[in-house]
Amino acid sequence: MSEENDTPDTEENETPNAEESDTSSAEQSESPLVEASEANDKILTDEEKEALVEGVESGEIEVQSSNGPAYASVMPFRIPARAHIIKNGFPRLKLLNQQSAERIARDVEQLLQHDVSVNASELIVNRYGRICEGLPELVAAIVFEASPLQGSGLITLESSMVRLLVDTFFGGDGADSDIYPANTFTAGELSVSNLFASIVLAAIRDSWAPLQEIVAERLATEVSIDLIDIATESDPVICTEFEISLSDRHCLFHVMFPTEMLQPLLPIFEGQKGDRDPVDDARWAKAIERRVVESRVSLTSNVFLPEMTLGQLVELAPGDVIDIEPPQRATLMAKNVQLIDGRLGVHRGHNAVEAIEWVDPLQAELTEMRT
Repeated sequence: MSEENDTPDTEENETPNAEESDTSSAEQSESPLVEASEANDKILTDEEKEALVEGVESGEIEVQSSNGPAYASVMPFRIPARAHIIKNGFPRLKLLNQQSAERIARDVEQLLQHDVSVNASELIVNRYGRICEGLPELVAAIVFEASPLQGSGLITLESSMVRLLVDTFFGGDGADSDIYPANTFTAGELSVSNLFASIVLAAIRDSWAPLQEIVAERLATEVSIDLIDIATESDPVICTEFEISLSDRHCLFHVMFPTEMLQPLLPIFEGQKGDRDPVDDARWAKAIERRVVESRVSLTSNVFLPEMTLGQLVELAPGDVIDIEPPQRATLMAKNVQLIDGRLGVHRGHNAVEAIEWVDPLQAELTEMRT
């Protein structure tokens, strides 16, 4: 009997627990809805927002930050001057290159007895290794120096140009310049290349003379750029590309200077004015002052200025005498500029002018305008 009674009791105890579980789950499912509803409620009303904004703008409400309170205010702003952009195009060097090109064309015409045109087509500033990569494998490479500049420069002639120069030099018209072997140069071709390089160096020397006196001389001639060492691959160089036109053919040659070699002249090539040396200026000022004092000036003077009518002047004949009054005063002039008022007289048997006073330039100009 006791076993039968235990079974119903267990079922009765489990039933309430199930009801409690259903009630708990129902409550948990309702809680998110309650929270979502509360989240949708406005934290501040529109009136409170407007009051808050007005308080911040008026300064009644402090805005706190890590640096303390910050208030709304107008901060001064200074507009800096526009930065000066300097473009490193070496405009002065470009002008000198064109002058050199004109001189090269004139001298090459005399050498070849043929019409030649040379133009400085491009100025390149790049690493030495990068520029060498753009050159043909076979070039006539002439190394030169330009004292007092420190270092060595380079002139490169393309093989087509070398053979064009040689063919024209020996009386050809350039049509047979492509029949020669393209893997090396003969001694004659290198000799003509050296003649051309000497013309180029002479043109550079003359065009640079107003800025810097240089003595340009050839040092060596090679048939490959790999045999030349004027700079390391990473060193910057300034390379001018020239285009030469000869017998309806167009070829290129290059003149290179390591940037370090041209360092003293770079400010001038960039178009900047050189710094004045006060010591040199003082020396020149003294020299000019000494030369001015030693300069010779020719003085003239109008002894008399008679007046006649046009009729009297027409009636004059040889032997007629023009009456003049003895002059009392005279004005000494230099280049028709009145300098000194004086009195005419005789000194040691010669006519002379006694200086009385310097002429006021303004007064003299006014007097001349009246007359």
